Amino acid sequence: MPYLELSDGVPLFYEESGSGPAVILIHGWTMNSSFWQGNVPALAEAGNRVIAVDLRGHGNSGKTPDGHTLAQYARDIRELASALGLTDVSLVGWSMGAGVILSYVEQFGTDNVRSVAFVDQSPRFLSAPGWDFPLFGNYTNLDNNVFAETVRYDRPSVIKPFIASCFATRPDDAAIDAAYAETTKTPTDAALDVWMNMVHQDYRDVVGKVTVPTMLAYGEKSAVFPGDVAGWLAERLPDAQVVPFPDSGHVPFAEEAERFNTELARFLAKH
Repeated sequence: MPYLELSDGVPLFYEESGSGPAVILIHGWTMNSSFWQGNVPALAEAGNRVIAVDLRGHGNSGKTPDGHTLAQYARDIRELASALGLTDVSLVGWSMGAGVILSYVEQFGTDNVRSVAFVDQSPRFLSAPGWDFPLFGNYTNLDNNVFAETVRYDRPSVIKPFIASCFATRPDDAAIDAAYAETTKTPTDAALDVWMNMVHQDYRDVVGKVTVPTMLAYGEKSAVFPGDVAGWLAERLPDAQVVPFPDSGHVPFAEEAERFNTELARFLAKH
């Protein structure tokens, strides 16, 4: 299993498949690269060098009490790309992974980035006057405090329902249990650190700085980010393509995997 030892000594796990233009797949909160298992082979067969990474503290990567912010995760992605000699890389971010991309753009612009894809994510989580696309349609500081406290003291009671809510069609209990087991590879302290950091970000002003071609893959039945957040983003991105997934919730790459793979491969080839 390949690892990159980051500049601060943390081992970062990643897997590579295929050859061609490089694309890095960045997973969601407490998830890991295994959640892309239905996508990597098809994207590689379509002529891409696919790198699926476990962010620090997640999956098979090193566990550390420090560095659990979107900004640090973005710096880790940049360091990985540099170490692998990647030029003009495409970045695909699901949920928190899209936040990592926005942090990357905030810090580095689109340097060395060929294109990006956002998979069902909002640039702001918390409710605010005039903001129509918060987490779950309405998410306040009080909601967040209750959520965080429950994660700390009774993690499965809140994370298993959260996993179920990610799907338009609820998976069976065994599948939810398996997904939950993967999420527990992220220690609770690390999970809460990056969660609180992510919730309090507001990337709305960063969106327009994503000057490279952007694919917006959004589930039309998403309960995590309901409403037309893709439309809001498309109006502010200089070069955006909205790809709706009518039968998906928060995980269109899993619920409509074949179509997702086809659309993403077509987007990557075009750009």
